[in-house]
This record gives sequence, C-alpha cells and structure tokens, in this order.
Amino acid sequence: MNSIAEQLETSFFPKLFNHEDDFILNSEEITNLAFHLGDSIQLFFDKNCFGSCPLNCPTKLNDKVTQEDFVQAGKIPENMEIGVHVCTTKEQCLKHDLLNYVIVDTVVDFYLYDLKFDIESDDPLLNKLIHFISDKILNLIKKEGAALLSTPNENASELFDQLIEIDDNSWSEPEYFSLEEAEEAELDEPWKRSEENIFTAIEDFENLNSSLSDQRSIQLFKKYLTTYLGPVNIKELVYEDLEEFFLIVFPTEFASEERVRIEDEIKIFEQFIKYIDYNYEKNFNLYWNNLKESVFPELQRTFKLSQQFHQQNSYIDFQLSDEKSSASLIDGFFEIVDLQDGLFVVEDIHIKEQYQMVNLSLLNTTQLEPGDIVNMQLVPDGKNDWRAIWVECVFTAKAKYYLV
Repeated sequence: MNSIAEQLETSFFPKLFNHEDDFILNSEEITNLAFHLGDSIQLFFDKNCFGSCPLNCPTKLNDKVTQEDFVQAGKIPENMEIGVHVCTTKEQCLKHDLLNYVIVDTVVDFYLYDLKFDIESDDPLLNKLIHFISDKILNLIKKEGAALLSTPNENASELFDQLIEIDDNSWSEPEYFSLEEAEEAELDEPWKRSEENIFTAIEDFENLNSSLSDQRSIQLFKKYLTTYLGPVNIKELVYEDLEEFFLIVFPTEFASEERVRIEDEIKIFEQFIKYIDYNYEKNFNLYWNNLKESVFPELQRTFKLSQQFHQQNSYIDFQLSDEKSSASLIDGFFEIVDLQDGLFVVEDIHIKEQYQMVNLSLLNTTQLEPGDIVNMQLVPDGKNDWRAIWVECVFTAKAKYYLV
C-alpha cells in the first residue's frame, strides 16, 4: 500500500484547501489508513477473489462477464450501490466489490473509530476520497498485478529476498558526533540555509514591498508550499509547482473572493518572480513567460466565470435549500464534453461517467468551452435531464492533469 499512501499524500490531500482540517490526514494518518486498506484488500482477495469466487477478476480484468458467470459465482448484482452502474466486464465487477465491500467500510471506519471524526458515509468529499483510492488500486492492479497476482497462494518470501538483493539503498550506523556538530550538520541541508530557503525569500519580498495594498497571491503561495511541498530549496522549485498553484490552488481559494482581481495578483506575483531571479539567479522568468502564454489567458476566463457565479449566488441560501439535502444530488469535477440544444454533456473526470442534458444556466454559458472542468453539484431535472444547483469553481482544461 506504499503506492496508495504516496498518492494520497502527494496528489489528493494537498489539493484540499477549503475543507475541515480534521478531514485532511497527515503523513502518519495516511500511513495508518493505507495499512487498514492493505489488510482489508488482502483479506478480500484471499477469501473472495482467490477463494470462494471462481471469476478471478483481478487477473482477468478485460474479460466479459455473462449471466452464467454470475450464476456460477452464486451471486447476481441486483443493486450497484456506489460508482458502477453496469457490470459487463470483470474490471467493473471488481471495482463494484472493492468499493462496496472493502474501501467504503474501511475508510468510514477509519474516520469514525480511529480519528473519532463524525462523518456521514454519503459525504461528497468522502466519496471523492473513496473513488480516488479505488481508481489508484485498479490502476496498480493493471500495471503490476499480472505478475504478482498470477500465483496468489504462493509464498512471497523468495520475492521479498530478491527485492532486497536488488535494492541499492543501504543502512549503516551513523558516526558519533557531538550536539554542536549535529547542529552544524543540519545546516548542510540547503532548505535550512536562509539564502536558499523559499520562505525566507517570500518574507524578504513581503517586507521590501510592504507598500503594496494586497499580496494575497504571495501569501497563498506560501500556504501552498507549506501544505504541499514542505521545506524546500529555491533551486528545487520547478515549472509544474507554479503551474499547479495557478491552475488549481489560486482559483480554488479565491473563486468566492470578490475583492481579488486576478490581473492585479498576476502583476504582484510577477514582481516576486523578478525578485527571485535577481537575488537567487534562478531564471524563473522562463517559467513565467510560459505561464503568461499558455495558462493565464484561459485562467482569467474561467476565474472570472467562477467569481461571477459567487457574486450572484448565496452560499447560505444554497445550504438552506431543500435541494442541498436531496438524495439524488451528485457532486464532482465534471468536464464539459459537448453542447446539445442549449444543454451540456459533461463527464465526471474521476469515475468517467457521462451526464446528458445538463442545465448550466447558473453560469455564463456563453463563456464556457469544451474541456472546461466545473466542480459542481447536480440534481435531476426531469426524467433524463440534470441541473447544476451550486458551483464551487471552474477550471481550465489544463487543470485536469492535476485534478485526476
């Protein structure tokens, strides 16, 4: 479960900036959750997939499933509770069973009993976490499962011995040194030296430019670094760090802020980039020019769409509405696929399910484009139609790389 833990720590929780702190797990909690998932999945595979069930789904994901297969397995999927509405392949059946019999219970129990955090099983954010874990597990099975699951009952000791033999890492006893020497040794880490520390650079920039009326983007960048990257050396920052900040973090945090003008924040951040280049010889300007050319034009369009929505719609009214508690409500990140007769076709980017005839009139639909991703909540609107009742944020197509 190392892979799942790493994905949760680097790809899922760092993107949650506007949610309860109790929901966001730290490294130790992520590790504990990963162990719980590992134990549950191992037991499920042992007792079900390679035990009582003859379908062998984990090793035959692409195989079709017939009614006879289900009869042979002694079960017919009368109700697809979460995430899978059709079960025609063994991959779909495995996803259904993992979601409903393993992952949901494990994650909910972890929050309720390990963390003592009161959370409902139908919580939209919890659903995102559950589907994220499910997708990563299935991807791992697709990439590495063939070799590891082909002989599920075979003793793995020999495999572990082989992995240890080819491991380049070695462990040795540290040499003795005094407390004074330890302090000096710690300073060898670049991010601890003030001249290399990005947080020192940010503070110096803020002090030098204290006359600027607002530095929200700089403060948010500091929050992003703290939450996602941690202690970091300036020279370790890469283009993707800046791109993810502007594509995901900036719109997520500021979409509902009426006073934030994106043009002003971009200008302030550009001054920060020039400050870094001049004082640290980093040449971030190359990154910045790329952002101005390929990211900012679209970002400005979608950010203004998000701001306009929040200016015209009350979050309190939404929370008090009957639709908010509708059992049919669905929540997610939906990519705009097509426009038909004034209504949109959208696809959930995580579970890959499409919704036809979606009414997005809460937004300025003339400004929406194919590929845009809308974080929103939908309810049924008639027999086959859907209607958006709340929009958190609109993201550009480029943001999909960091959202999935």
